[in-house]
Amino acid sequence: MKKYRLFLLFIFVFFSAHSVIAQEEVYEKPAVIIDTLNSDDTKPKDTRTKQQKADALTKEEQRKEKLNRLRLGGNFGLQFGSYTYVNISPTAGYMVVKDRLELGGGPILIYQRFRFSNFNSFSFFVYGADAYARGFLYKGLYLEARFDPVNKPSYYNINRRIWVQHLLLGAGYAAPIGKIGVFNVSLLYNVLDNDESIYQGTFSDRVPLIVNMGFGFGIGGK
Repeated sequence: MKKYRLFLLFIFVFFSAHSVIAQEEVYEKPAVIIDTLNSDDTKPKDTRTKQQKADALTKEEQRKEKLNRLRLGGNFGLQFGSYTYVNISPTAGYMVVKDRLELGGGPILIYQRFRFSNFNSFSFFVYGADAYARGFLYKGLYLEARFDPVNKPSYYNINRRIWVQHLLLGAGYAAPIGKIGVFNVSLLYNVLDNDESIYQGTFSDRVPLIVNMGFGFGIGGK
C-alpha cells in the first residue's frame, strides 16, 4: 500500500512540473518587430557645425540684401484729352552705399499730342536717357540730381528734331511700400531751363520748378 501511494505522488509531481513548463513556454515574451522604414536613423543627418549653419544663413541674408539694393521702378504718367501725354520711363538703380547713396538711370520715352480741333492735331515722340543720383540725409529724406538729354521736335519748327539737355536739382522723400519698395516724391529745379525744355513748371510756366514722382522695388524679397 505504501508503494502504491509513492507511485501516485510521483505521477502527480511529474504532471505538475510538466504543466508549469508548458505554461512558461506559452507565456514567453512576444517578439518585437522594428519598423526601420520610419526610423530616424535612416534620415540624413545635418553634420554641419553651428558656425557653418550661421555662415550659410549670413550668406543668404547678404545675397538678399544685395538684391534689395537693386531698385527697379521708374516714372510713368498718363493724360488724355485735348492734350495727350504718355510717359514710360523705367529705371534701374543701385544703393551703392547702403541707406546713403543710390545711383541709377534708364530710357525716357514720351508720347505727346496736341489737338486743336477734331480735324487738326499735332503729335510726336520724345526719347532720351535719364541718369540720377540720390544722397539720403535722414531716413527717407534725400537730395537728388538728374541729367536728362532728350531728342524732340523743335517747338518752333516741327520738322526739325533737336537734342535738349536738362539738369534737375532738388530734394525729395522716399516713402516705404512694404519692406522692399519705396514711393519717391521729388521737388526739382531745372537749372538748364529754356524754351525747348520738355519740363514745364508745375506751379508756374515762369518758374521751372517740377514735382517728380516714381517708385522702386528691391528684388531680394523679405
